[in-house]
Amino acid sequence: MEDILASDLDVLIVGFNPGIRSGDTGHHYAGHGNQFWRLLHASGLTPRLLRPDECRALLDHGIGSTNLVARATATAAELGRAELRAGVPRLAEIVARCRPRAIGYTGKGVYLAAAGRARADWGLQRASLFPPARDVVLPSPSGLARLRFEEKLRWFRELAAAAERAGP
Repeated sequence: MEDILASDLDVLIVGFNPGIRSGDTGHHYAGHGNQFWRLLHASGLTPRLLRPDECRALLDHGIGSTNLVARATATAAELGRAELRAGVPRLAEIVARCRPRAIGYTGKGVYLAAAGRARADWGLQRASLFPPARDVVLPSPSGLARLRFEEKLRWFRELAAAAERAGP
């Protein structure tokens, strides 16, 4: 699946890897139960609700999207730690090229794999993995994640605020 990238992004979204439906369609966050697009809109990151087949329109709103691993799987549990860590140098290159103001990691596991850490809290992190971008750990937008929509939305709003506070 092709990354959605451009220079000087407001936000870069980083996921584990594409799900099966996303891999099949080539559209980011395309799973039937995935709440990603609703969360982006409800948080104010996009002015209207986009569909997965409009994923390239993210760039119109200063948002990019990539994954640590390109291989599509039914669940992220199918990915090994080494496979996830192997995606970090590529992520560093993407961040250097795109210069996002904020990076949203869609799940603690995504952030922990990128950071090589054992623990993280939701929300804005004290230190950035790729300064000067601000890191925000988001709940997974997957329908499999057990948090309520309102709780997920809280952290997506924090991502929007972090990008805004980072300035131009």
